[in-house]
Amino acid sequence: MSSRRRTTCLLLALAAVALVTLPWALFTSRADLTFGPHEAQYRVTADSRLTVDFGPLGELLVPAEDYIPLGLGLHVDIGEIPVSGDDRDEERPAADPDEVKDPGGGSIDALGGDIASYASLFSSPQAQIDQVVEGLSREILTRWALAVCLVTGGLVGLAAFLGSQRLDGIVRALVGKELIGICLVIVLVLTGLGGLVLNRPKPIAADPAFDGTPLAGSQVTGRLGGVIDTALTAVQDFAEDNDAFYDQVLAALRQQWDRRPITGNWTDRGMVPPAGAAGQEDADDSDRAVSTFVFGSDLHCNIGMARVVGEVAGMSGADAYIDGGDITMTGTSAENYCLDVLDDELPDEMPRVIVKGNHDSTETTQHAKTRGWEVLEDSTAEMAGVTFFGAADPRRTVFGSGAQLETELTADQYAQRLRDEACETDFDIMLIHDAAVGAPSLRAGCADYALSGHWHRRVGPETFGSGVRYLSSTTGGALANALTPGPLKMNAELSIIRVDNATKRPIDVQIITVTPEMEVHIDPWVRFPEPLPLVAQPHEDVAGQ
Repeated sequence: MSSRRRTTCLLLALAAVALVTLPWALFTSRADLTFGPHEAQYRVTADSRLTVDFGPLGELLVPAEDYIPLGLGLHVDIGEIPVSGDDRDEERPAADPDEVKDPGGGSIDALGGDIASYASLFSSPQAQIDQVVEGLSREILTRWALAVCLVTGGLVGLAAFLGSQRLDGIVRALVGKELIGICLVIVLVLTGLGGLVLNRPKPIAADPAFDGTPLAGSQVTGRLGGVIDTALTAVQDFAEDNDAFYDQVLAALRQQWDRRPITGNWTDRGMVPPAGAAGQEDADDSDRAVSTFVFGSDLHCNIGMARVVGEVAGMSGADAYIDGGDITMTGTSAENYCLDVLDDELPDEMPRVIVKGNHDSTETTQHAKTRGWEVLEDSTAEMAGVTFFGAADPRRTVFGSGAQLETELTADQYAQRLRDEACETDFDIMLIHDAAVGAPSLRAGCADYALSGHWHRRVGPETFGSGVRYLSSTTGGALANALTPGPLKMNAELSIIRVDNATKRPIDVQIITVTPEMEVHIDPWVRFPEPLPLVAQPHEDVAGQ
């Protein structure tokens, strides 16, 4: 047999193997992801339905013809709800007394948290869909590639074992038998299709409880049917209230935006142009007078405020989004959804950077990396020509056990180590979740400017040590001991910061405040003070810092 013919046979065998193993990979792959607040395992089926299996409680059956092609379906095995987070942080100074309300519900109402997670699924399903598509596609392609490699490798090994003479004999014996081969393939395909048809489940008997909802046409089985009316009503009411609240907030934001204070005469070169002004959009970073950043912190999985963040980021023409951490409530894998929703709301091409907060986890930041975020982990990242330096918060706050250190260092030792790293690193602005962790760097003159969150109240911009610090209040409106997702229970704040491209120093900041009364206030620009020489540092009362 000629080498050309051997190559042709090998390619044909490879194509046949790929064709045969694709269905196997498709229907045997499993993806461990989340479903609302639950851990969940997903797999592809051939029944044209979404089956959500709650185990002994029963199943939720949803018709899938309209959004899953080729008669395929999806089976979801619901697992446990990961350990909840605790919004308490004894090391954080309390919010202003006038802003604190007694929710009377402990640190987090577990049932309320589950309802909020399911409501998030209703309000922003695309993030969950993207997660499932990505997770299953990765598993299917991995399994398919492995199967093709193993089977093809086995065939090549068999051919080598048989030798060229025996292989030529087998090939000659098969010459002229193409029709038989085609018939065998047809029989196998028809047998498989027949098995699928014969084993297709009974049609879904639509439950009237779902009429007029996104789950219209669905059915519940088992004991789940006894509680579905109450649970669905609670979730739907929560989702509707949440959407209505933030729809009105966004309308107020757009109305106030056109009347916002535009600019201030803060630089030696004169008037600073507003973000998005004529001549700014197409200019290189080096030619632009300012770079504009939207800065948020402590969102705590409030996906309604994520819509506000995305709107402000778009309307401001910002160059990047900066997040000071605590984007989740406890950092479980199920709460990756919180970051996904914010990521989807931000403009597609906008760079984004995040630093881990104490209510986040390494799982949170690893997931952020897969979504294209820059994560500061004792590292720097350049955004619009400005270099940011930061490190993860050394603690992990988990419900039932409070804040626990994730490093071998105490919090003070960690702050001192961060100071040493800052002194050896060339950067423009420090981004650190807790201002107390960044304080030694400012006192030592190793950081000129620092942005933080964590305290759930705004501080500055003000001189501190030899530098300048600015603390954002909670962007999620995270009131202590209350459920964060949903309509606001305290003011939520978001900041727009402008940086001088010549000096790489922050010029000014404009605060956008959203109230529980669905009002939006946009403050005048506030100038950042200049850093102080070390010899000019005032005596500081460090209590509470």
